[in-house]
Amino acid sequence: FEMNVLVSSRLCSGTLRYIPNSENTLTLRCFSPSADVTLDPMTNHPWLNLSQDHKKVQEGISEAEVPFSPQRFDSWPCVLGWEGFISGRHYWEVDLANNGYWRVGVTTATSQRHGRFPMCPSKGYWTLWRSTRQFYACTQPETALPLTLVPRKLGIYLDYEEGQISFYNAENKSHIYTFMGHFREKLYPFFAPLDGRTLMTLTSPTMATVL
Repeated sequence: FEMNVLVSSRLCSGTLRYIPNSENTLTLRCFSPSADVTLDPMTNHPWLNLSQDHKKVQEGISEAEVPFSPQRFDSWPCVLGWEGFISGRHYWEVDLANNGYWRVGVTTATSQRHGRFPMCPSKGYWTLWRSTRQFYACTQPETALPLTLVPRKLGIYLDYEEGQISFYNAENKSHIYTFMGHFREKLYPFFAPLDGRTLMTLTSPTMATVL
């Protein structure tokens, strides 16, 4: 089936499209380039600890002293990728092997960072959310996804010109969810470990093909 939801804001417009997993295994159409994503230490919430190489993030046991930055999240435990994308096709992966709770996706350069707010496309966020016993695409309202689709390693594919953000299980190369829209500003990778056991590790892409 296909579910269409109208999105209208200054950030994006178009449809959100759920493509059933059974119809979308990866085919041999190459894309480039694979993005070498690192984490931006001027955006992470003070409760999040970044590794020295800015490739890993995990919730800490205390709030760290961090320099002021208007781009820093102050309520939700989130961090952005250092690199932003204003055109082209890009693919990156994040290891989520310990099966914790998390939110991962893409956001705009001017999206809200302060306070608590719904992280949905109308706010400039396109994400998947793994919570207690549930798995969602963060539409508004949320789109429930089967728990069987929760990956240990998540692949994110962005096609800026086509207005496509797709999520894949990077281990078995199966499709999870696709957002469709029209992008008008720079987009950044987005990561949010939502409990202390969730360690996110940015890894080199293991697959060179997408739909």
